[in-house]
Amino acid sequence: MSPQGKNAVEAGLIYTSTGGIRAEMLRSEIYRAWERSHLQGADNRALQAEKLSSLETERLVKQHSDLINLAAPYFRTLSQAAGTDRHAVMLSDRQGILLDVVGDKQTVQASESFPSAGSLLSEAVAGANGIGTPLAEEDYVEIVAAEHFIQGFHPFTCQGIPLRNENREIVGVFSISVRRPDAGQRLKEILLCASHGIEAELLIGNLEKDIRRVLASNPDDYQPLEELRQDIIQGHQAARLKLEISSRMVAVNRLDYAMQLLQQAEKSIQIFRHRAAIWRSLASLEIGQIQPLSLTDSLHDLVDLLATEAAIRKVEILTYCTEIITVSADIRSLLRKLLRCFLNSFENAGKGGTVKVIVEKMPNAEFAQVHFTSLPGLNTSKSEPVTEMFSLPITKKNL
Repeated sequence: MSPQGKNAVEAGLIYTSTGGIRAEMLRSEIYRAWERSHLQGADNRALQAEKLSSLETERLVKQHSDLINLAAPYFRTLSQAAGTDRHAVMLSDRQGILLDVVGDKQTVQASESFPSAGSLLSEAVAGANGIGTPLAEEDYVEIVAAEHFIQGFHPFTCQGIPLRNENREIVGVFSISVRRPDAGQRLKEILLCASHGIEAELLIGNLEKDIRRVLASNPDDYQPLEELRQDIIQGHQAARLKLEISSRMVAVNRLDYAMQLLQQAEKSIQIFRHRAAIWRSLASLEIGQIQPLSLTDSLHDLVDLLATEAAIRKVEILTYCTEIITVSADIRSLLRKLLRCFLNSFENAGKGGTVKVIVEKMPNAEFAQVHFTSLPGLNTSKSEPVTEMFSLPITKKNL
């Protein structure tokens, strides 16, 4: 047993006999969790978590069926990474009530003390644990063996991380419990990446709602936005595949290769988040505030978002901008204007054509001008270049 573990065991014995908590014997986040558990009346002698009734559990699971279904592939991935180690992957709601558990039979079925769906795992009820403590800390937490507040959880090492929606609100906790602390150490990175994957799935669900709204309210914009949405989602599917492969590598201790794939998957998820945010601005019907924003960054974001569409059409995009230009504009209106110009230019250029985009300051330095010039391909019926342009006021700090 590690010194950390021995201290936690001793701290538990002292607490049981005196009701006092020795801060110096516990890691800071664990001490905070024990203090909260004590103040909220959790019983450290408990051998298992309290549970909702079967009917209440059934209702709760039905209420959160969307979240459970989105998390299901990541349950399998994390469980696969645990390999032959005894483990349980868990999902809770934002109140710390367990929604689903997946793991080896010996842990999740043969053990009466292990929590099941409907178990109450908030710190107020179950003390410091891998669900309730990440909720209270609003961050990733690892709790090793006797660092758990109640005695029934001492055999396990638990790691948990809150899941957040696009507004950064916590909607639940994703967690894994293992028997061996060293097994938990090799699973941390894949747990974190899987949690980000679940958050991306939540965002994909919102993109689907947005595109249905676009179809109902502005059908002329539906097709190009739907194609862009599909391109973004396909990029996320590549991240899921990397995560799946890395879980197999972790299971057989090929950790170096697994970590490389996890880093790639994490980067892909972050790219997905960025592209999804841009897409939602394009799909929004709202008019935002005029504010300073980078015209060049907005242009490059659209070029990145349209890369697949340009490849399908066999159109080359060339951008020319010698400096960063900040303009006063509404980001949604600007992105929609850029998108229309790009799509018009693609049509004018045709297969094998080129679209040149030039951003420059006008002579008076008060406005920036964006030129879209379509150069038709050799096999198109059009032969003359077509130019479209618009101007935006430059913010004073650019003058």
